[in-house]
Amino acid sequence: MAVTLTVLGIAQDGGVPHAGCACYHCMEAHQDPMLRRHPVACGILGVDGSMHLIEASRALPDQMRLWADSLDREGVAKPDSVSLTHVHLGHVDGLGQFGKEVMGLSGLPLHASSSVIAEMERRGMTTPFSACEVTAMQGFEPSKGCGFELVFVPVPHRDEYADTHAILVRGPNKSLLFLPDHDDWGATLAMHEFETIREWLSSLEVDVALIDGSFWGPDELPGRDMSKIPHPTVSESLNRLGDKHEGDPEIHFTHLNHSNPLLKQGMEYDELVKMGWGVSWQGQHFLL
Repeated sequence: MAVTLTVLGIAQDGGVPHAGCACYHCMEAHQDPMLRRHPVACGILGVDGSMHLIEASRALPDQMRLWADSLDREGVAKPDSVSLTHVHLGHVDGLGQFGKEVMGLSGLPLHASSSVIAEMERRGMTTPFSACEVTAMQGFEPSKGCGFELVFVPVPHRDEYADTHAILVRGPNKSLLFLPDHDDWGATLAMHEFETIREWLSSLEVDVALIDGSFWGPDELPGRDMSKIPHPTVSESLNRLGDKHEGDPEIHFTHLNHSNPLLKQGMEYDELVKMGWGVSWQGQHFLL
C-alpha cells in the first residue's frame, strides 16, 4: 500500500468565499458551491491505513468528507494525528471541533513546535489532544508503522505568537514539501543559507513542492497595506524559478487568496502552466 497525500484545501485562511467580500470570485462561489475553496490542509494515508491531517481549518467537516470521497470511501475520514505549521487563524480554527462540543475526542496526537503548542495551550485549544513537541529538521513517524516521516522545516512568517514551519513529507518513494506560508524568498533562503529556490529544494531532496501562492502580485488588495501580510507573490516566485527544467521538482502553488486570479483559468494561469508549473486543487493526490 502506497503513502497517499490528498490536498484538502488550497485557499488562504479565509477560504473562498471570503467573509465580508463581494468580489467576483467570492460572489461566484456564493452562487455556485462547486467554486468554494477550503483553507489549506492536507491528509496523508499511511501504508498501514492510518490517516494524518496537516492543518485544522474551520472547513474540517467538508474536508473529512472530501478526504474519504477522494479515496473512494464511504462516510468521512477520521485522522489519527494532527500536525500544525503555525498558529494563524485558518490553520488552527478547526481544532475545537475535535473537542467535546463536536467530536468528543481525547488524546489525539497533536504534532507541532514547542512555541505553537504553548500558544495553543494559552488559547485553551489543546484539551482533545496529546501534545507532541517536534524538533525542527528531525524526522519522525506520526504513528508507528505509518510508512512515512514528517520533517518540520523552519521558515520566517510573521511570528508574533509562535514560530512557523513548512512540513516535509518523506514517503518510501518520494518526498513532498508543504510550504503554505512564509514572508519572502530572500528571508527563507537566507535562513537556510541558499541562493536559489532550486538549491534549497534540492538540498531537501524534494520531488514535489506545494508552495505559498497567496497573491499573484503586489497590488492585489487595493486599500490594504500588503507589507502587514507578507507573502512572496507568485510573480516573484516565477521570476526566481523561470521555466521548469529537466530534473526540477513538481511545483504547485497553494494558499490562494480570494483575490488571486489563479483561482480561475486565465492569462496568469496559462502563463504559469506554460512555464511548466502548476496550481494545486482540492482532491489532488500524490503517491509518495
